[in-house]
Amino acid sequence: MARSYPFHDRLTGGVFRSLKIAGVCAFAAVLSLSSMERAAAQIGAKVRKQEEKAPTPSGPVEQQFPFGATWILADLGGKSIGGDAPSFNLDDKLRAVGFGGCNTFSMSLYPIKEQKLAAGSIAMTRKTCGKEIDDTEHTMLVTLHSLPKWHLESNGDLTVSGVGGTLRFKRGL
Repeated sequence: MARSYPFHDRLTGGVFRSLKIAGVCAFAAVLSLSSMERAAAQIGAKVRKQEEKAPTPSGPVEQQFPFGATWILADLGGKSIGGDAPSFNLDDKLRAVGFGGCNTFSMSLYPIKEQKLAAGSIAMTRKTCGKEIDDTEHTMLVTLHSLPKWHLESNGDLTVSGVGGTLRFKRGL
């Protein structure tokens, strides 16, 4: 007479049934995965075609402001600067220090979007050196402090245009 083990039968039957279900699920997952890979490949091909057709932006490219260079004022509104030319240097900590033609100055100067310069408060000495030099210094500082636009020219000059006019700087040594 054979002995029956109902618990064992239920256990082995349940295990085999679970294994069958797991096998079917794994097979379905593999089929599903391969169809997802095909769909992803098709979508990727469509995206690449659209990127090829998409027009490239033709607007101006943002330039990187040249930190660490000394900039010497060459002309103000097309008029050459004589004597001790005003100059400034903007370091990588966004601190501009310079010479206005008569006085030294220091300020925070931030290159921001759309190639503009945002300036903080100006600290400077308070000498007077004559009307022409004082006016040049004032115009340069007002322009730098008026949220001007800046541009690096192809010849390496830096042009800054703001409320006070247009300043053209040459790179110093």
